[in-house]
Amino acid sequence: METTTDRTAGHALGMISHHEAAHAVITLRLGGRVPKIRIRKTGPASWFGDVDMNFPDTNDGIRAAATALLVGVPTELHWLQVHGVPVAAVSHDVHASSAHDRGVARECLARITRTERPTYREIEREAALLVVRSWDRIERLAARLVERPLIHHVHA
Repeated sequence: METTTDRTAGHALGMISHHEAAHAVITLRLGGRVPKIRIRKTGPASWFGDVDMNFPDTNDGIRAAATALLVGVPTELHWLQVHGVPVAAVSHDVHASSAHDRGVARECLARITRTERPTYREIEREAALLVVRSWDRIERLAARLVERPLIHHVHA
């Protein structure tokens, strides 16, 4: 019989694996490289993940980096919707958990030449759209990540 703790742990693993896979898939889709992706258990129902992402140091590369950073929240929300899980059923605040990524994305955007700089909202919308368009690839990489929590030289 599945307990609430088991269900919460399953939700956490599903969300983090997809969250990190989305960073990697969108990085690759936008011309970046992913030397490493990993997830690790940090508690009975909590996980932490990170992705090494490399982009060219150009306005286009910086924009791509900001976009890849902002896919976390739309990925988690999409995962919840696909699995019919209400936001209230998860053990963390989906929006708060991506605060670091949002801060780094803002720093990226500030480095783009003012005349070429997109708005933060434009990048958020682009990130959300890319998540939906790349969902199959995100799911495949998330499944690989659950099987092997550390993957080097990612190709999605």
